[in-house]
Order: sequence, then structure tokens, then C-alpha cells
Amino acid sequence: MDQQRSGDKQRETADEGTVLPPCNPDYVRMVKLAAAVAILRTKPPGMTGQQYTQYLQHKYQANQGDWKKRAKLLQSHLLQTRQELLQAKLLQQQPQPAEGDEDKPEQVFPTPPSSSEQPSSPQVSREDVVQRHSRFLSCVLRLQTVRNSLAGRVNLEETVKDSILDSLHLLKVSVEEKVPDVSMATKKHVVKTIVEVLGREELKEFSEEIVRSVMDLVQTILTGVLRCEDLNRHQHQENQCRLIVDLSEAEALQKLILETLLQNIKDFSDTLRTVKTSSLDPVLYENVYYMFWTFEQILYNLNDCRKQSIDETLANELNNTLESSLLFISEKYPLFAHYVWKLGGVLNSIQTLR
Repeated sequence: MDQQRSGDKQRETADEGTVLPPCNPDYVRMVKLAAAVAILRTKPPGMTGQQYTQYLQHKYQANQGDWKKRAKLLQSHLLQTRQELLQAKLLQQQPQPAEGDEDKPEQVFPTPPSSSEQPSSPQVSREDVVQRHSRFLSCVLRLQTVRNSLAGRVNLEETVKDSILDSLHLLKVSVEEKVPDVSMATKKHVVKTIVEVLGREELKEFSEEIVRSVMDLVQTILTGVLRCEDLNRHQHQENQCRLIVDLSEAEALQKLILETLLQNIKDFSDTLRTVKTSSLDPVLYENVYYMFWTFEQILYNLNDCRKQSIDETLANELNNTLESSLLFISEKYPLFAHYVWKLGGVLNSIQTLR
């Protein structure tokens, strides 16, 4: 019996593949020596062994990069196919229009994009992919408003999640590379759609993963705004910040975004306390006011919105952080202090109204 248990245990360990036999150092040296001899024997004339080894290394790394690109392309095509199949299935299940309403469904239910709309080549633009995700999410939201909820539709929930995550990733890459390959109109549309989707109870299972990805995008946008050296790009900077304001309309993101903005303001106030005025980075000092502006716009939206509100604990926390950011710098940097006091006043007015 003990032998049988021992055999079963060994088979389980082998099946799981968690325990590997120790590697023999002599065997490793022998393999390396064999590889070196093979490289020396096959190297072309006119190249040293070192040069040929470096050439093989560069070729291997290039092949690895090509493999990853092909894998990402296949993943994108697979997600597109899943979107189109699910859209077609949902459209088939929509209620039949009543007599006299024959033309209404086309206004209410968008038809799924056919595969011919998207180029099959690897040159498909980032704008096209983001727009495709946005159309799919909009279609799902409109259809699900009329039909059943997302609950119980595992494939649909997974596809919605993957569409959101891929959209956020593409937006982040676009911001990082500072390449205007996704128009601001497309960015605004997909952001508003994502906010609407995040309000669905059925996606709570994936909310943590989506929120993490959103906050990663938010921090990337804020970093880009703070480091923008062209101080005349006011419209561009405000448009980037407006995306964060729009994202804050999602209840799951509101507190996190406010805290992230406040942390950036506090970090800059710490910098003001430690550096001399002559050593202060004027670009950073100018751009930090976009953090104030974004924070202010979010507070105004909360003040105007009846559905959302800021709880007293968070308001007090934000107020205390704002006040602490002014220690020893209010006289030296009056404009900075003025904006901090202004934000504190808006926060107090919101608390008074609530």
C-alpha cells in the first residue's frame, strides 16, 4: 500500500511538472562547448566566431519580436471575430418591430461591422481598432438595454472586458509614443462608452482588472501632461485632462482619480519646499496647473450631478491634504497657494450642499 501511494505521488509530481531534476553542471558545460564548436564550424568566411555569434543573437531577437507581433495580430483578429459573432447573435435575438415601426430598429440597433470594413493586413491603424471596440461596446449597451442583461452570458462578458482592456492599452500606447494616431474624437467616444459599461452590475467580476488598467492610463496621461515642454499647446493639454474628467464620471473611478491628482499636487508641493526658486523647473511649474484644473472640473461635475456625491470622509481627507501642501510655501508661491485655496473652497461648498 505504501509503495502504491509513493508511486501515485511520484506520478502526480511528474504530471504537474512542478519538480524538475537538478541540472548537471558538467552537462551544461558540454552543451555550451558543443554549441561553440558548431558556431565555429558553420561561420561564413571573413567573420570571427564572436561576430557570427552576435549576428545569430541579433537574428534570434528579431525573430522573437516578429513572433510577438504576429501573436498580437492574431489576438486582435480573434477578438474582432468574437465581437462580430456576438453582435450578430444579439441582433438575431432582438424583438421584432411592431407594424408601422419598420424603420425604427435601424435607428436603435447598430448593425455589426462586417469583416470587409477592417483591412486584414498588419497595417491596420490603431484608430480603426479603437473605433471597432467602441462600436462593439455601444452596440452591446443599446441591445442590452432592450433585451436581457449581460448576466449569464460568459462569452459576452469576456469579450466586453477584452474590448475595454485593449482599448485602454491602445490609448495608453498612443499617449506614451506621443503620436496622434488616434483622434481626440475617437478617444472621447471610447472613454464615454467605457464609463457607461463600467456602470453595469454584470461586469463587477472584471471591475478590478478594468479599474487597474484605467488608472494606468490616467497616470500615463498625467505624466505626459506634466512633462510636455511645449507650453503653447493649451488645447492639447486640456483635451488630455478632459479624458480624465470624463473617466471620473464612473463611480468606481471617482475616488481613485481624485486621490491620484491630489498626490501629484502634493508631490509638487514637496518639490517647491526643497528646491530653490532659481532651480525650479518652469515647465513643471506651468503644467502642474493642469492638475488643478482637472481636479476642479471633477469637483464641479460632482456639485452639478445629483446621482454622484463625495462622502464626508473623502472630502475631509482631500481638504487635509490640500492644506498640508501649503506648508511654508504660501507666501513664496502665491499663485499655487491661491489655486489650492480655491479647490478647498469648492470642496467646502460641496459638503455644505450635501
